[in-house]
Amino acid sequence: MATLQGLDRGLQALAAVSARPDGLSVADLAAEIGIDRAVAYRIVETLEQHGLVVRTEGRRYRLGAGVIALAERFHPQLLHAASPVLQELADATRAAAFLTVEHDELEGVPVAGAEARAASEAVHVGYRIGVRHALDRGANGLAILALRPPVEGEPAEVARARERGYASTSGHLQPGASGIAAGFVAPGPLAASIGVVAMGELDEERVAGLVRAAARRLAELSRT
Repeated sequence: MATLQGLDRGLQALAAVSARPDGLSVADLAAEIGIDRAVAYRIVETLEQHGLVVRTEGRRYRLGAGVIALAERFHPQLLHAASPVLQELADATRAAAFLTVEHDELEGVPVAGAEARAASEAVHVGYRIGVRHALDRGANGLAILALRPPVEGEPAEVARARERGYASTSGHLQPGASGIAAGFVAPGPLAASIGVVAMGELDEERVAGLVRAAARRLAELSRT
């Protein structure tokens, strides 16, 4: 597949910056994506002109407000509908709730999330907004795969998720983390899932019911 090298490098740079809340220097960025420092400098200058990154006083680059503007244009009905549903789900389960959408046939991307307001401890799981994950890793990805027609040789977890109407995993993202998610089809059409991830065990029957209800509600709300 033919690609535009400059655009590809710019997107790699943006992804690298997004994964570092403390920001990246030009030297760090060049080393991380394997390019010359001068090229890295031109890339961040271009991204800065478009408001996608911003330079701090320490000459490190962080995501800029332009990213927010782009995110708000991404399936705005879905993201608008997701916010209260995610928060209610997180509060009801005392776990972190996530909305994930299909990126391609192999990967998904969490595009929104919420933390339980009444949780006694912060939830630390290997799930970050905007960072792609293989669909066969984690309940949210498996729930998306379960929306597809059955295929020969598919993982047993996908077939089980399709039969039950939800996916459940343990230790896929990191040791001790459990997840439960249900898939739905959003406008587009766009394959998506909503689910929760927590450290420790989840009450599967109860949480699965809440997650499936949230998926049905979000599918309906995103169309209104």
